[in-house]
Parts: sequence; C-alpha cells; structure tokens
Amino acid sequence: MKTTKSELRRYRRIPLDLPARIIVNGIDEYDGRLLNISPGDLSVVVDAKIVKGDAAVIYVTGLDVIEGRIVRTFPDGFALSFILSRRRRALLTEQLMLRANPNFSAGLADRRTAPRHPTAEQRMVCRLPGGGSLFVRVLDQSVDGVSVESPRKPAVGSAIHVGRQKAIVLRHTPRGFVAVYERAVANKDNSVTSLPKLRAV
Repeated sequence: MKTTKSELRRYRRIPLDLPARIIVNGIDEYDGRLLNISPGDLSVVVDAKIVKGDAAVIYVTGLDVIEGRIVRTFPDGFALSFILSRRRRALLTEQLMLRANPNFSAGLADRRTAPRHPTAEQRMVCRLPGGGSLFVRVLDQSVDGVSVESPRKPAVGSAIHVGRQKAIVLRHTPRGFVAVYERAVANKDNSVTSLPKLRAV
C-alpha cells in the first residue's frame, strides 16, 4: 500500500542513526545510514547514484524490512516513500513509538506493566484525532492504559481521548485496541510520579 501525500503530511519523522543495507531495483546493493524515519517515509545517507522513481528495499538494523519508492534525492542520499501493508505499518509505528519515548519504553514494550482490572460493560466516548468520536466498551484497564472493544480502530500512534484521559493508541487487538494514558501514575508507595508526555510518530 503506497503512502499518499496527505498521509506523509500527517506523519512526523524522528531522527534515528542506524546502519542500513539498501537494495535498489532488486540489483544494486549499498551500505548506508538511516537519518530519520516516520511510519510513512525515511531518509538515508548513501554513496550511490540513485534516481527518483527507483524501487528500493531498506534493511534497517533493529527495525522491519521496508519497501518503497524513491521520491527525492539529495547529494549524499535519498528519501523513500513506503509501500507497506496496514499491519506492517502498524508494527513499524509501534517500534518507532518505543524509540521516540525511551522513558516509557520498558512499560510500552511490556504492553502495560500495571495490574489490569476487568470492567463490567463500562462504555466510554472515544474522541478521535480528526474531531470525530465513537463509543467503545472497556474490556480492562490499569492506571496507565486501557483495552477496549471498538467498531473502529484508530491508527497506531494516534493521539486520542478515552473518556477524559488523553492517550496514545499502542496496538490493535482482534476486538479493538489498546491505548496508554498521558498522565501521572501511582507508585507502589501511593506517591504519584508525573511521566513525560508521550510523543506520537
């Protein structure tokens, strides 16, 4: 699935310096380095003759294999627009969220470490990034996140409101999605620690 111009404007790139192996048009192979990346595009530095429109596959250390088309070149590299399925884009977005939020990374990687509490058919209004809203049913929640059943699934990385809580969509589930709150959380000694704001990607 090719990324549209409107999608590219929605994504925010994060700087990330990682080794990259680059295969152009299925033939030529180069070693380069990642400069920055979003869920829809990336920039790499590479010493190679690249032409706008070329197809490329990028192997980035610690991330997914990324396929796409070169949309812009510059003297020492190029920018690539991704061609990824929704599932692979969601997985990449989650990986980038972990890297963009190192203070949360342990908890996010563990899918919410606080104890979860099942709820009895609690329903909430979920406000979406574009201004729309939908009703969701809370399946379980903890002090730092919530799992809901939903007829629609906002994109992974979306900034939303679940009830009155600001949250970021962390991952999709068969029945809906999981979101982690942007708020202070209670410590074991009942004191409260204010966590830094999550950065969506």
